[in-house]
Amino acid sequence: MFEKGKREQRRSQEDTTFNKMLFWLAGAVVVELLILLIKQIYVDAWLGFGVAYGLLVFFEVFRFAGAAVTIAGVVWAVLWGRKGRSMVLPLACTAGAALLWLVTLFAYYLSEVGLSIMMVLPAAGAVLIVVFFLYQRAFFFNAMLAGGGLVAVWMYRQYYWEHPTLIRLSFIAGFVALAAAAVLAFLLRRNDGKLGGVRVMPPDSNYVITWITCVVTAAAMALTLALGGTTAFYLLFVLAGWLFVQAVFFTVKLM
Repeated sequence: MFEKGKREQRRSQEDTTFNKMLFWLAGAVVVELLILLIKQIYVDAWLGFGVAYGLLVFFEVFRFAGAAVTIAGVVWAVLWGRKGRSMVLPLACTAGAALLWLVTLFAYYLSEVGLSIMMVLPAAGAVLIVVFFLYQRAFFFNAMLAGGGLVAVWMYRQYYWEHPTLIRLSFIAGFVALAAAAVLAFLLRRNDGKLGGVRVMPPDSNYVITWITCVVTAAAMALTLALGGTTAFYLLFVLAGWLFVQAVFFTVKLM
């Protein structure tokens, strides 16, 4: 009876996890469709040039207001957390505002190119959602880093000659993020997976793979900047191969 109860409890937890994954995947699909709709209305003027111009005015205002709304959302979430209240609502609202702000920036400054870039992100997010729910947190963390490198190298190949300043800024942000991730991994390892008393990673997490991921991703991005688009094409396969190796490694660990 005890073993049967444990199996039923484990099956219930698996069903709950699967339902959560489906919910987040549905959210990624909705975001993809919304970005596609914005692209059709703003770039292709599906509803007429008056509506397209109205969106342009909105983007012009929200490129600044979006930052303020996002910061206000973060403050709201922190205040609710300190009071012991659930942070789900403020975090959801903040995430929505931040996403709209990001879409606004890309649409206003890059128009069709920016929205095309934004349409890649929900697809990448869907893959990360599956990794988050099916694998260990370490692989999710590493997949975000290597996946970000993949997007950066892809953006270089697609858009560098049209928007070199944007690509350089994206790469600088990527290098900063990789350095921060390496430092964070060191802090988590020293504190047994905790950060400020909050459990972030399991106690037995392997941070060596994370550091290797940071080095491989940073090296691929640096070589892309130094050697150009032809090299970037092959480096896409290097990063994808490293992700595949990790997928095999963490899959074996699940068995």
